[in-house]
Amino acid sequence: MSEYIEFFRVEAKSLLKNFRDNDKNAIARCAKVFGERTDLSLMNMQHVVAKEFGFANWNELQSAERWQLAAALIADKNKMLKTPLAVDYEKGALYPFSERKERICDKPEKRYGLDLVNFTQTSRNGFVDSFLRLGSLDVSECDLAKMDVLSVTYDEYTVWPKEADKLPQGFKPVQFMEERKNPGLGVRALHKQGINGANRAVAVIEQFLLTDHIEYHDNLKGYEVIYSKEDYHGLSGGVSVSAIVGTNCGVAPKADVYYFSADNRENGQLSLRYYARALDKICDLHIQLKNDGKSGIDTVCILWDVSREIDGAAEMKAVLQRAEELGIWVNSGNYRYSNKLWRAFRIHCKMGGDVENPDDYEVMPNEPKFSESQKDLLRSMLCFPAGGRTVAQADRLDAYQFDAPGFYRNAYVCGLFVLARSICPTLTPDEFYRIGLETGDFRDGTGVIVNPQKLIDALK
Repeated sequence: MSEYIEFFRVEAKSLLKNFRDNDKNAIARCAKVFGERTDLSLMNMQHVVAKEFGFANWNELQSAERWQLAAALIADKNKMLKTPLAVDYEKGALYPFSERKERICDKPEKRYGLDLVNFTQTSRNGFVDSFLRLGSLDVSECDLAKMDVLSVTYDEYTVWPKEADKLPQGFKPVQFMEERKNPGLGVRALHKQGINGANRAVAVIEQFLLTDHIEYHDNLKGYEVIYSKEDYHGLSGGVSVSAIVGTNCGVAPKADVYYFSADNRENGQLSLRYYARALDKICDLHIQLKNDGKSGIDTVCILWDVSREIDGAAEMKAVLQRAEELGIWVNSGNYRYSNKLWRAFRIHCKMGGDVENPDDYEVMPNEPKFSESQKDLLRSMLCFPAGGRTVAQADRLDAYQFDAPGFYRNAYVCGLFVLARSICPTLTPDEFYRIGLETGDFRDGTGVIVNPQKLIDALK
């Protein structure tokens, strides 16, 4: 919290200096609170600043939660907050931050189906999951020594045991979360070379997005609701956007992102209708951007498989063809099923491993297994980091979460494709995949792990 408080302190000191220098703007700001008084002190300036940022006084500002301070800062930067909302994960409800009742530090027994003895979590429909959701839980009294860190999603509000022997060996939650903001495999080295997605653009189709998260707020250039009840939240919106263009987590941190909130259901049934309408709008946007002299949309990230033969399939096929003709790569679903030219695996860096070293990566446990007769397919399997990453938290403007399951491989792929397009604007998805296989690092039992630096070098 200290970095936020320091911002307000500096603001108060600056206001005092300007006030004493008879700056008209500073005098007018102070007059709104203290009238025509001229004997104002630093304490008075702190009170003025607190009032300007929506707090009753300086003491209230100092005792505010982190998300409240972040919300105040962003609200000042962007007076037209699109989604100043919070999410109740259990009820799926959205409501203003000001009405939020914090559920931070719930006890484990309050989280449905969570078993921290056998390290499983059972859903209400009976599905037993080995991935645990520990976000905002107080697990300080639990013995977690045998817990697999790479099967856990947790956040900055999770309260851990103080005893080292109750945690997995070598696990330091705060440090680990910070380290895993790195996309890995040399991507940050590309950023230092100026290959960061600047002047490129990507679009995302998902459900609700907390648009003002500090991780990607500056990159978000458009947000449009096509059809979404907005009381049904998607956990993957902020996760995907931060993994693609996030300032700290993103593969392409300088790229622009356009977000389209669309539902994948209608009348209780799965439907592609609204995704197709969103994609059609993206095609229109691409043409508009090109006419304005910009690069257009390089790729569209959709986590859901849009090749299904369900309601709206005909509309989707037509707009997919339009996108392809415009040179937009619609990166959706599971390549093993939706595109026969593509085979891709999700991998994560091992606990204690170096995220830059391909030797420290392994196939995620929720990927399908190959039989001995299929092992030759591994040489055509291009692997991308997915789970085991830190990304933006979906319901707080300034918070992060370590995300284990990793259903956002597409996000890494889209980000890397944007970087590649910054070198070769005419690059096609098939060329990207072919060069990725040629320049990647083959590991027996895993596949070909993408090598971003060599891929980019091959395009120069």
